[in-house]
Amino acid sequence: MSVTERPQNAQRSVAEVALAARIREHLRALTRFPDRHVGGPGNRAATALFAEQVAAQGFAVRVTEFPCTEWEWGDVELEVGGERFDALAGPYSLGLTAEAPLAVARKVEDLEDARIAGTVVLACGGLAAGQVMPKNFTFYNPESHKRIVRALEASGAIAVVAATGRDSQMVGSQYPFPLFEDGDLEIPNAYMKDIDGERLALHEGERVRLSIDSRRIPTTAEHVVATLSGSRPGRIVVTAHIDSRKGSPGALDNASGVAVLLALAELFQGRSEGFSVELVPFNGEDNYANPGEMMWVAENEDRFDDIVVGINIDDAGQVGTVNHVSFYQCPAEIEEAARAAMAAHTSTTGGPQWFQSDHAIFGIYGRPAVAIASSDIEGFMAKYAHSERDTIELADADLLAEAARFIRDFIGRLGT
Repeated sequence: MSVTERPQNAQRSVAEVALAARIREHLRALTRFPDRHVGGPGNRAATALFAEQVAAQGFAVRVTEFPCTEWEWGDVELEVGGERFDALAGPYSLGLTAEAPLAVARKVEDLEDARIAGTVVLACGGLAAGQVMPKNFTFYNPESHKRIVRALEASGAIAVVAATGRDSQMVGSQYPFPLFEDGDLEIPNAYMKDIDGERLALHEGERVRLSIDSRRIPTTAEHVVATLSGSRPGRIVVTAHIDSRKGSPGALDNASGVAVLLALAELFQGRSEGFSVELVPFNGEDNYANPGEMMWVAENEDRFDDIVVGINIDDAGQVGTVNHVSFYQCPAEIEEAARAAMAAHTSTTGGPQWFQSDHAIFGIYGRPAVAIASSDIEGFMAKYAHSERDTIELADADLLAEAARFIRDFIGRLGT
């Protein structure tokens, strides 16, 4: 089935139409701010909305405040040899005003050269081919990334300017993309287009004037967990991250997933049989420190064994696609229950595995997981994700309503 071939039901019930209408309302409420970045007003409004809505459906709600870092920034001024270059402040960068020689680093060994000390480093080529994970990131942080951060912080360089192209798997549609997005990195940083970096590299050895207007501000945000107790031991955890990238309304990434959680709370109103259901709008999937996820993991260190399955919704409901369901470490009975539930939903089908979201957490801790996403997730990531283009017009409320009904039916089959 191609991503544009979404089957159409001849008729929809009044209840199905009403559920889709309420999902549209949730999407409008969640995207009314420019973004929902952790620590910002849109994020606080979204978590408050979620807590209020699920409590009204009979879920027990726990709200926990956590510290986080807000980021404010302005212009970057970069000049060398009488030529000015366009650049942007790296997310959560420290501020800087300085003048120093320009050094060019194309590989990590260049950062480990003593001649880097006291320079402004231009990171380009292979060194800047993909975003470097934050130095304290827990869930995925390869040694090659750690080596770059260690070398840079030990180099004595006064700042780094990265010349980048595209990295849709990690940062979506951004061009250029920030090589570093890390509130723990202790070196000022900026980024620019790869084509501009080629011109800047011609000035290697010359003195560059660099000013980065950027500051970190301590603040707080909230993490919400909603639980509906069941009649038998074990729980099913359903997740969707509630935050978005700074500057992005995050309609598909991931207001659509949160809208599915809210619809699911409604569908489960009054339910008392079967496994307990825990709805978790993770607050931080698009944040460098994953604060909400880290808090939930800490709260569950001794409780992972009672998770029957984790179900994660992210980047779902794109217009012109279908729902793809993928499986991770699932025993036969869980996958069979999901596939049986799919049979009743014509726009929901099996899809390939992908790992760039919160369902990976369940795998890290040895629990089965199921992910629900758009069948054109790669196209979405390349064209819209993490940008101002991720707007509500991309979201199909009928498709999201079907995702909620599928999850309800899947969980119902697991509880029998």
